[in-house]
Amino acid sequence: MVRETLVQLWNNMEDAVVYRKVQIPWTKEQVMAEFKRLDKDGDGRISKEELKAAFDKFGSRWGSFRAWRALCHADANKDGFISMEEFTDLLNYALKCGYKL
Repeated sequence: MVRETLVQLWNNMEDAVVYRKVQIPWTKEQVMAEFKRLDKDGDGRISKEELKAAFDKFGSRWGSFRAWRALCHADANKDGFISMEEFTDLLNYALKCGYKL
């Protein structure tokens, strides 16, 4: 009798378990890997379109705006691309935005 009651209580507890989605911030390594993965043409530079795709992937509501802001923030030579020399500034900007997985 006691065992049956414990089994019944256990089964009721399983039904009562509530799962919650936990959002975890993107790590520096994940953001870096995503930007590098999105360099579709492999030229070592990230275009505005590639930036937009990255920010869309990060969950931005305004990927185009974030891409424009990233260029304003990180494109030191104003050529319209983020080169490897400018990559650290881009990475810092993206992490500052605080996107979550």
